[in-house]
Parts: sequence; structure tokens; C-alpha cells
Amino acid sequence: MALIKKDADALHVNVEKTVDDTRKQKTITAKDRKSLRVDPDTYDTIKSLAYIKDKKIYEIENEMVEAYKRDKLSPREREIFDSMNRSAK
Repeated sequence: MALIKKDADALHVNVEKTVDDTRKQKTITAKDRKSLRVDPDTYDTIKSLAYIKDKKIYEIENEMVEAYKRDKLSPREREIFDSMNRSAK
């Protein structure tokens, strides 16, 4: 099968050169964050993961919560969880 050579300028393709940043999360300041008490072994594990991934501890915790919601909650539990979060805001 041969490659077809096309003149790219003849196609008149317009590319939008803007970035869609609608997925940005709301910004949270340091004073808005809350303490979370965990066992020392759990803290050390999270701290090690944060170091390895070069992320903040709260970023690792956010990923862990999202993974738990995605993988461990049933659709009904997710629905309840989402409705609780909507009413809390």
C-alpha cells in the first residue's frame, strides 16, 4: 500500500490555538485544609508515595480518595456519596 502525498496547504485546515482549561479544580488555600489523623505506618506510606511521585501529600490523598470512590463504591453508594457532597456545598 503506497502513501498518498497531499499538499497540506491546499487543505486549508484551521487549528484553534487556545487551551481548554475548564477542568481546573477550584483553588484551595493552606488555611482551608484540615488535619487528618492516621496511624504512623499509614503516614509513612503516604509520605513515601508522595516522595516517589514528587507530589504533595494532600495530592496523593486526593488520588487515593478518587481511586477508592471509583473502584470500591457500588453505583448506589456513589450516588449517595455524590448527593451528600452536593448538599454539603
